[in-house]
Amino acid sequence: MHALEGVELIGMEQKILSDICKGNQNGDQEKPIAKAVRELRRSANGTVHFLEWLNIDGLLWFQGKIYIPQSPDLRRQIVALCHDTHIVGHPEQWKTLELVFQNYWWSQMSRYIIRGPLIHDSRAHCLPT
Repeated sequence: MHALEGVELIGMEQKILSDICKGNQNGDQEKPIAKAVRELRRSANGTVHFLEWLNIDGLLWFQGKIYIPQSPDLRRQIVALCHDTHIVGHPEQWKTLELVFQNYWWSQMSRYIIRGPLIHDSRAHCLPT
């Protein structure tokens, strides 16, 4: 089952998915990911473990999560989308990581979110003066 199956995407989410597809078409993946994509395209029974990697309608899926190409702007948008949600407000770094990981994956994602500028910039706004 895929993370976003049965979910209607509108607005920013729809634009992000479109940008993800464009990044995958442009080959904006890290080297090991690009190798897996080439293997996936080459053979239906090649060396890529097909329960881990799927390519569906331009989206590259890794273990049921949408792979995010190597695009700092796209990754920042996704973190912002999960960090600035109306339902939970501005969650701390671990909750933001959990929210992002529900649907998305990229190499060193946890490091990016925990040490990333979005989380640290939002903390600066919350500090008393």
